[in-house]
Amino acid sequence: MSHSTVFVSLRDENGLDCSYARVHKGDSSVLIVLRGTECGVFDNSLAHWHYLLLKHYPCDAHALRDFYKLIGKMCAKSPQSKYFGPHKDEDNRMVVTTGGSEHMLQPEERSTYEARYQAFKVFVTAQRERF
Repeated sequence: MSHSTVFVSLRDENGLDCSYARVHKGDSSVLIVLRGTECGVFDNSLAHWHYLLLKHYPCDAHALRDFYKLIGKMCAKSPQSKYFGPHKDEDNRMVVTTGGSEHMLQPEERSTYEARYQAFKVFVTAQRERF
């Protein structure tokens, strides 16, 4: 396993209306941002600012629990993975159901999640320098 360094900032402490974590692995790092029922994993470099993974949750409790799991998963990822190494050109958006199962966002679900996605995108873009 490779060495990972993690910095976590929780919503109740940072005044940003979100929780976020930076996971560093070698020369690369990812940023995990949780705001309400959306959680995204981003390349932490300023040159690339598109989500590598974006998940839509049914409630805040599911989202927070998975935020912590994602931090651990990123620590376990290889430095050559699609998160820390070369990125794949894919739209990696997922929907988590109330039962906890998850699936890739289907074309017929896009309109259901579009407003949530846009609000999250605007927020992350506006706060980018503060992470």
